[in-house]
Amino acid sequence: MNKKKVLIVGGYGAVGRQIAQILHDRHPDLDIVLGGRSPEKAEHFESERVQTIIVNNNMEDPLLYISDNVSLIINAVNDLQDRLLLSAVRRKIPLIDVTRWTELFQQSIAKLMDKKLHAPVVLSSGWMAGTASLFAMLHSVSLQNVTVNINALYSLQDKAGPDSAAYMDRMNIPFHITKSNRSRLVFPMTDPVKVQFPNGYTTKCYRLDTPDHVTLPKADHVDSANFRISFDNKVSTYTLVGLIKSGIWKIISGDRFRSFRRSLLYNPGNGSTHHILIDLKGQDHNGHWVEQRIAISDPLGQTHLTALGASIQAEKLLRISEELAPGIYYPEDLPDVQMDTSFITNFFRQYGVLISTNVI
Repeated sequence: MNKKKVLIVGGYGAVGRQIAQILHDRHPDLDIVLGGRSPEKAEHFESERVQTIIVNNNMEDPLLYISDNVSLIINAVNDLQDRLLLSAVRRKIPLIDVTRWTELFQQSIAKLMDKKLHAPVVLSSGWMAGTASLFAMLHSVSLQNVTVNINALYSLQDKAGPDSAAYMDRMNIPFHITKSNRSRLVFPMTDPVKVQFPNGYTTKCYRLDTPDHVTLPKADHVDSANFRISFDNKVSTYTLVGLIKSGIWKIISGDRFRSFRRSLLYNPGNGSTHHILIDLKGQDHNGHWVEQRIAISDPLGQTHLTALGASIQAEKLLRISEELAPGIYYPEDLPDVQMDTSFITNFFRQYGVLISTNVI
Protein backbone atom coordinates (compact mmCIF):
# COMPACT_ATOMS: atom_id res chain seq x y z
CA MET A 1 0.00 0.00 0.00
CA ASN A 2 1.33 3.45 -0.95
CA LYS A 3 1.60 6.07 1.77
CA LYS A 4 -1.94 7.16 2.62
CA LYS A 5 -3.76 9.20 5.24
CA VAL A 6 -7.13 8.37 6.80
CA LEU A 7 -9.27 10.89 8.66
CA ILE A 8 -11.58 9.35 11.28
CA VAL A 9 -14.27 11.82 12.29
CA GLY A 10 -15.48 11.00 15.77
CA GLY A 11 -12.05 9.47 16.26
CA TYR A 12 -12.05 10.31 19.97
CA GLY A 13 -15.10 8.14 20.67
CA ALA A 14 -15.46 4.46 21.54
CA VAL A 15 -15.96 3.34 17.94
CA GLY A 16 -13.63 5.82 16.25
CA ARG A 17 -10.67 5.04 18.49
CA GLN A 18 -11.04 1.31 17.87
CA ILE A 19 -11.19 1.89 14.10
CA ALA A 20 -7.99 3.89 14.42
CA GLN A 21 -6.26 1.14 16.39
CA ILE A 22 -7.29 -1.58 13.94
CA LEU A 23 -6.13 0.34 10.86
CA HIS A 24 -2.98 1.58 12.59
CA ASP A 25 -1.92 -1.99 13.43
CA ARG A 26 -2.82 -3.43 10.03
CA HIS A 27 -1.08 -0.78 7.93
CA PRO A 28 2.37 0.31 9.18
CA ASP A 29 2.62 2.99 6.47
CA LEU A 30 -0.77 4.54 7.15
CA ASP A 31 -1.10 7.98 8.74
CA ILE A 32 -4.23 8.50 10.83
CA VAL A 33 -5.92 11.77 11.78
CA LEU A 34 -8.51 11.76 14.57
CA GLY A 35 -11.07 14.48 13.97
CA GLY A 36 -13.48 16.02 16.47
CA ARG A 37 -14.73 19.25 17.96
CA SER A 38 -12.29 19.22 20.89
CA PRO A 39 -8.87 17.72 20.03
CA GLU A 40 -7.68 18.30 23.59
CA LYS A 41 -10.18 15.67 24.77
CA ALA A 42 -8.65 12.91 22.65
CA GLU A 43 -6.95 10.15 24.61
CA HIS A 44 -3.22 9.95 24.01
CA PHE A 45 -2.35 7.62 21.14
CA GLU A 46 1.25 6.44 21.41
CA SER A 47 2.23 6.68 17.77
CA GLU A 48 3.83 9.34 15.63
CA ARG A 49 1.50 8.28 12.84
CA VAL A 50 -1.61 9.47 14.70
CA GLN A 51 -2.57 13.16 14.89
CA THR A 52 -5.65 15.13 15.95
CA ILE A 53 -7.50 17.94 14.19
CA ILE A 54 -10.67 20.00 14.57
CA VAL A 55 -13.60 18.59 12.60
CA ASN A 56 -17.05 19.83 13.59
CA ASN A 57 -19.96 18.33 11.67
CA ASN A 58 -22.13 21.29 12.70
CA MET A 59 -19.91 23.72 10.77
CA GLU A 60 -20.87 24.68 7.23
CA ASP A 61 -17.61 23.12 6.04
CA PRO A 62 -16.48 20.50 8.57
CA LEU A 63 -13.31 19.78 6.56
CA LEU A 64 -12.13 23.39 6.62
CA TYR A 65 -8.94 22.57 8.54
CA ILE A 66 -7.83 19.39 6.78
CA SER A 67 -5.04 19.19 4.23
CA ASP A 68 -5.54 18.06 0.66
CA ASN A 69 -3.77 14.72 1.00
CA VAL A 70 -6.46 12.73 2.83
CA SER A 71 -7.05 9.42 1.06
CA LEU A 72 -10.16 8.33 2.95
CA ILE A 73 -12.64 9.70 5.50
CA ILE A 74 -14.46 7.45 7.97
CA ASN A 75 -17.33 9.11 9.80
CA ALA A 76 -18.26 7.68 13.21
CA VAL A 77 -20.34 10.53 14.62
CA ASN A 78 -23.72 12.03 13.65
CA ASP A 79 -23.77 14.16 10.51
CA LEU A 80 -27.40 15.26 10.75
CA GLN A 81 -27.29 17.92 8.04
CA ASP A 82 -25.01 15.93 5.68
CA ARG A 83 -22.40 18.68 5.95
CA LEU A 84 -19.46 16.31 6.29
CA LEU A 85 -20.84 14.07 3.56
CA LEU A 86 -21.19 16.92 1.07
CA SER A 87 -17.87 18.45 2.10
CA ALA A 88 -16.13 15.16 1.29
CA VAL A 89 -17.98 14.92 -2.03
CA ARG A 90 -16.87 18.43 -3.01
CA ARG A 91 -13.26 17.50 -2.25
CA LYS A 92 -13.54 14.19 -4.16
CA ILE A 93 -12.45 12.19 -1.10
CA PRO A 94 -13.79 8.64 -0.60
CA LEU A 95 -16.05 8.42 2.45
CA ILE A 96 -17.36 5.65 4.70
CA ASP A 97 -20.22 6.59 7.02
CA VAL A 98 -21.54 4.32 9.80
CA THR A 99 -23.91 6.66 11.66
CA ARG A 100 -27.11 7.21 9.69
CA TRP A 101 -30.47 5.86 10.84
CA THR A 102 -32.87 5.03 8.00
CA GLU A 103 -34.59 8.38 7.50
CA LEU A 104 -31.29 10.25 7.45
CA PHE A 105 -29.79 7.48 5.31
CA GLN A 106 -32.46 7.99 2.64
CA GLN A 107 -32.14 11.77 2.92
CA SER A 108 -28.42 11.47 2.20
CA ILE A 109 -29.00 9.25 -0.82
CA ALA A 110 -31.50 11.76 -2.23
CA LYS A 111 -28.96 14.58 -1.87
CA LEU A 112 -26.22 12.53 -3.51
CA MET A 113 -28.44 11.83 -6.52
CA ASP A 114 -28.13 15.50 -7.43
CA LYS A 115 -24.34 15.49 -7.19
CA LYS A 116 -21.64 14.36 -9.58
CA LEU A 117 -19.57 11.90 -7.59
CA HIS A 118 -15.83 11.59 -8.19
CA ALA A 119 -15.13 9.01 -5.48
CA PRO A 120 -16.86 6.10 -3.73
CA VAL A 121 -19.31 6.90 -0.92
CA VAL A 122 -19.95 3.87 1.30
CA LEU A 123 -23.11 4.27 3.39
CA SER A 124 -22.43 1.51 5.87
CA SER A 125 -24.99 2.37 8.52
CA GLY A 126 -26.71 -0.99 8.79
CA TRP A 127 -26.49 -2.88 12.07
CA MET A 128 -22.93 -2.83 13.45
CA ALA A 129 -21.65 -0.76 10.51
CA GLY A 130 -23.32 -3.14 8.08
CA THR A 131 -21.83 -6.33 9.52
CA ALA A 132 -25.26 -8.01 9.66
CA SER A 133 -26.13 -7.15 6.04
CA LEU A 134 -22.66 -8.12 4.87
CA PHE A 135 -22.91 -11.64 6.29
CA ALA A 136 -26.50 -11.99 5.09
CA MET A 137 -25.28 -11.24 1.57
CA LEU A 138 -22.25 -13.53 1.78
CA HIS A 139 -24.41 -16.54 2.67
CA SER A 140 -27.43 -15.82 0.50
CA VAL A 141 -25.83 -14.96 -2.82
CA SER A 142 -26.27 -18.50 -4.23
CA LEU A 143 -30.01 -18.49 -3.44
CA GLN A 144 -33.10 -16.89 -4.94
CA ASN A 145 -36.30 -15.46 -3.43
CA VAL A 146 -34.50 -14.95 -0.15
CA THR A 147 -36.03 -13.77 3.10
CA VAL A 148 -33.52 -12.34 5.57
CA ASN A 149 -34.32 -12.19 9.29
CA ILE A 150 -31.73 -10.40 11.43
CA ASN A 151 -32.09 -10.57 15.22
CA ALA A 152 -29.80 -8.72 17.63
CA LEU A 153 -29.35 -9.06 21.38
CA TYR A 154 -28.36 -5.70 22.81
CA SER A 155 -26.57 -5.80 26.13
CA LEU A 156 -27.42 -2.94 28.45
CA GLN A 157 -23.99 -3.36 30.07
CA ASP A 158 -22.14 -2.87 26.82
CA LYS A 159 -19.94 0.13 26.11
CA ALA A 160 -21.71 2.67 23.94
CA GLY A 161 -21.40 6.27 22.82
CA PRO A 162 -24.27 8.79 23.12
CA ASP A 163 -25.09 8.56 19.40
CA SER A 164 -25.99 4.90 19.85
CA ALA A 165 -29.10 5.95 21.80
CA ALA A 166 -30.54 8.04 18.96
CA TYR A 167 -32.91 5.22 17.99
CA MET A 168 -34.75 5.82 21.30
CA ASP A 169 -36.21 8.99 19.78
CA ARG A 170 -37.77 7.08 16.88
CA MET A 171 -39.85 4.43 18.63
CA ASN A 172 -43.16 6.03 17.56
CA ILE A 173 -42.24 6.42 13.90
CA PRO A 174 -43.54 3.72 11.50
CA PHE A 175 -41.29 2.48 8.72
CA HIS A 176 -41.56 0.47 5.52
CA ILE A 177 -40.36 -3.05 4.94
CA THR A 178 -40.33 -4.83 1.58
CA LYS A 179 -41.84 -8.24 0.92
CA SER A 180 -41.99 -9.72 -2.59
CA ASN A 181 -41.48 -6.27 -4.12
CA ARG A 182 -44.32 -4.80 -2.08
CA SER A 183 -43.85 -2.21 0.62
CA ARG A 184 -45.61 -2.54 3.98
CA LEU A 185 -45.77 -0.09 6.87
CA VAL A 186 -44.86 -1.47 10.31
CA PHE A 187 -44.20 0.00 13.74
CA PRO A 188 -41.16 -0.36 16.01
CA MET A 189 -41.33 -2.92 18.83
CA THR A 190 -44.13 -4.95 17.20
CA ASP A 191 -44.41 -8.40 15.54
CA PRO A 192 -42.37 -10.32 18.13
CA VAL A 193 -40.59 -13.57 17.30
CA LYS A 194 -39.02 -15.91 19.81
CA VAL A 195 -35.26 -16.29 19.36
CA GLN A 196 -32.53 -18.28 21.10
CA PHE A 197 -29.19 -16.54 20.82
CA PRO A 198 -25.75 -18.24 20.71
CA ASN A 199 -25.31 -17.78 24.47
CA GLY A 200 -28.51 -19.72 25.12
CA TYR A 201 -30.54 -16.65 26.07
CA THR A 202 -34.12 -17.03 24.77
CA THR A 203 -36.34 -13.99 24.37
CA LYS A 204 -38.79 -12.23 22.09
CA CYS A 205 -37.32 -9.87 19.51
CA TYR A 206 -39.23 -6.89 18.14
CA ARG A 207 -39.03 -4.86 14.96
CA LEU A 208 -36.64 -1.92 14.78
CA ASP A 209 -35.97 0.38 11.84
CA THR A 210 -32.45 0.04 10.40
CA PRO A 211 -31.02 0.69 6.91
CA ASP A 212 -30.75 -3.09 6.42
CA HIS A 213 -34.45 -2.94 5.44
CA VAL A 214 -33.58 -0.55 2.63
CA THR A 215 -30.36 -1.95 1.19
CA LEU A 216 -30.75 -5.73 1.27
CA PRO A 217 -33.93 -5.88 -0.89
CA LYS A 218 -32.11 -3.92 -3.59
CA ALA A 219 -30.32 -7.19 -4.44
CA ASP A 220 -32.17 -9.15 -7.12
CA HIS A 221 -32.18 -12.35 -5.08
CA VAL A 222 -33.53 -10.84 -1.84
CA ASP A 223 -37.31 -10.55 -1.52
CA SER A 224 -37.50 -9.20 2.00
CA ALA A 225 -35.40 -8.22 5.00
CA ASN A 226 -36.47 -7.90 8.62
CA PHE A 227 -34.55 -6.60 11.61
CA ARG A 228 -35.55 -7.24 15.20
CA ILE A 229 -33.95 -6.52 18.55
CA SER A 230 -34.20 -7.47 22.17
CA PHE A 231 -32.33 -6.37 25.27
CA ASP A 232 -30.59 -8.77 27.61
CA ASN A 233 -32.85 -7.61 30.42
CA LYS A 234 -36.42 -8.85 29.87
CA VAL A 235 -37.89 -6.32 32.29
CA SER A 236 -36.36 -3.49 30.23
CA THR A 237 -37.60 -5.01 26.97
CA TYR A 238 -41.17 -5.54 28.17
CA THR A 239 -41.27 -2.14 29.87
CA LEU A 240 -40.35 -0.44 26.59
CA VAL A 241 -42.91 -2.50 24.65
CA GLY A 242 -45.57 -1.64 27.24
CA LEU A 243 -44.81 2.07 27.15
CA ILE A 244 -45.09 2.12 23.37
CA LYS A 245 -48.28 0.04 23.20
CA SER A 246 -49.99 2.12 25.89
CA GLY A 247 -49.22 5.40 24.13
CA ILE A 248 -47.18 6.70 27.06
CA TRP A 249 -44.03 6.72 24.92
CA LYS A 250 -45.74 9.08 22.48
CA ILE A 251 -46.72 11.39 25.34
CA ILE A 252 -43.10 11.60 26.49
CA SER A 253 -41.74 12.15 22.99
CA GLY A 254 -40.06 15.42 22.06
CA ASP A 255 -37.01 17.27 23.30
CA ARG A 256 -38.35 17.87 26.80
CA PHE A 257 -38.23 14.18 27.75
CA ARG A 258 -35.26 13.09 25.62
CA SER A 259 -32.87 12.58 28.51
CA PHE A 260 -35.50 10.61 30.42
CA ARG A 261 -36.26 8.33 27.45
CA ARG A 262 -32.62 7.59 26.83
CA SER A 263 -31.95 6.94 30.50
CA LEU A 264 -34.33 3.98 30.38
CA LEU A 265 -32.06 1.97 28.09
CA TYR A 266 -28.83 3.94 27.82
CA ASN A 267 -26.66 3.27 30.87
CA PRO A 268 -23.49 1.89 29.30
CA GLY A 269 -21.30 -0.39 31.37
CA ASN A 270 -17.82 -1.84 31.05
CA GLY A 271 -18.62 -4.04 28.08
CA SER A 272 -20.50 -7.21 27.20
CA THR A 273 -20.79 -9.66 24.32
CA HIS A 274 -22.93 -8.62 21.38
CA HIS A 275 -24.92 -11.34 19.58
CA ILE A 276 -26.46 -11.36 16.11
CA LEU A 277 -28.49 -14.20 14.63
CA ILE A 278 -29.22 -14.18 10.88
CA ASP A 279 -31.78 -16.60 9.44
CA LEU A 280 -31.95 -17.01 5.67
CA LYS A 281 -34.61 -18.82 3.68
CA GLY A 282 -34.41 -19.16 -0.10
CA GLN A 283 -34.39 -21.47 -3.09
CA ASP A 284 -31.23 -23.17 -4.34
CA HIS A 285 -30.40 -23.71 -8.02
CA ASN A 286 -32.61 -26.82 -8.05
CA GLY A 287 -35.60 -24.90 -6.73
CA HIS A 288 -35.44 -26.53 -3.30
CA TRP A 289 -36.13 -24.38 -0.27
CA VAL A 290 -33.19 -24.19 2.12
CA GLU A 291 -32.70 -22.43 5.43
CA GLN A 292 -29.42 -21.27 6.93
CA ARG A 293 -28.50 -19.69 10.23
CA ILE A 294 -25.44 -17.49 10.81
CA ALA A 295 -24.53 -16.76 14.42
CA ILE A 296 -22.17 -13.87 15.17
CA SER A 297 -20.88 -13.04 18.65
CA ASP A 298 -18.30 -10.43 19.57
CA PRO A 299 -17.03 -10.81 23.16
CA LEU A 300 -15.75 -7.22 23.01
CA GLY A 301 -19.21 -5.86 22.34
CA GLN A 302 -21.10 -3.66 19.94
CA THR A 303 -18.58 -0.82 19.65
CA HIS A 304 -15.86 -3.31 18.70
CA LEU A 305 -18.07 -5.08 16.15
CA THR A 306 -19.06 -1.70 14.69
CA ALA A 307 -15.40 -0.73 14.43
CA LEU A 308 -14.64 -3.99 12.63
CA GLY A 309 -17.55 -3.39 10.24
CA ALA A 310 -16.14 0.02 9.36
CA SER A 311 -12.57 -1.28 9.15
CA ILE A 312 -13.34 -4.04 6.65
CA GLN A 313 -14.92 -1.43 4.39
CA ALA A 314 -11.85 0.76 4.83
CA GLU A 315 -9.62 -2.19 4.01
CA LYS A 316 -11.14 -2.37 0.54
CA LEU A 317 -10.96 1.35 -0.16
CA LEU A 318 -7.37 1.58 1.01
CA ARG A 319 -6.48 -1.20 -1.41
CA ILE A 320 -8.41 -0.26 -4.53
CA SER A 321 -10.13 3.13 -4.11
CA GLU A 322 -8.59 4.33 -7.37
CA GLU A 323 -10.06 1.35 -9.21
CA LEU A 324 -13.51 1.54 -7.60
CA ALA A 325 -15.97 3.52 -9.72
CA PRO A 326 -17.39 6.68 -8.12
CA GLY A 327 -20.86 6.11 -6.72
CA ILE A 328 -22.93 5.06 -3.73
CA TYR A 329 -22.12 1.71 -2.12
CA TYR A 330 -23.71 -0.28 0.70
CA PRO A 331 -21.95 -2.61 3.16
CA GLU A 332 -23.09 -5.76 1.34
CA ASP A 333 -21.41 -4.49 -1.86
CA LEU A 334 -18.03 -5.22 -0.27
CA PRO A 335 -17.36 -8.81 -1.50
CA ASP A 336 -15.30 -9.18 -4.67
CA VAL A 337 -12.63 -11.51 -6.01
CA GLN A 338 -10.11 -10.18 -3.50
CA MET A 339 -12.47 -10.12 -0.53
CA ASP A 340 -14.51 -13.30 -0.68
CA THR A 341 -16.41 -15.09 2.09
CA SER A 342 -13.25 -16.71 3.43
CA PHE A 343 -11.29 -13.45 3.59
CA ILE A 344 -14.08 -11.49 5.26
CA THR A 345 -14.91 -14.23 7.77
CA ASN A 346 -11.24 -14.64 8.71
CA PHE A 347 -10.91 -10.88 9.14
CA PHE A 348 -13.59 -10.84 11.82
CA ARG A 349 -12.35 -14.05 13.44
CA GLN A 350 -8.85 -12.59 13.66
CA TYR A 351 -10.27 -10.03 16.09
CA GLY A 352 -12.05 -12.57 18.27
CA VAL A 353 -15.49 -12.60 16.66
CA LEU A 354 -17.19 -16.00 16.86
CA ILE A 355 -18.98 -16.99 13.64
CA SER A 356 -20.86 -20.21 12.93
CA THR A 357 -23.14 -21.31 10.09
CA ASN A 358 -25.71 -24.10 10.15
CA VAL A 359 -28.45 -25.49 7.97
CA ILE A 360 -31.72 -25.23 9.86
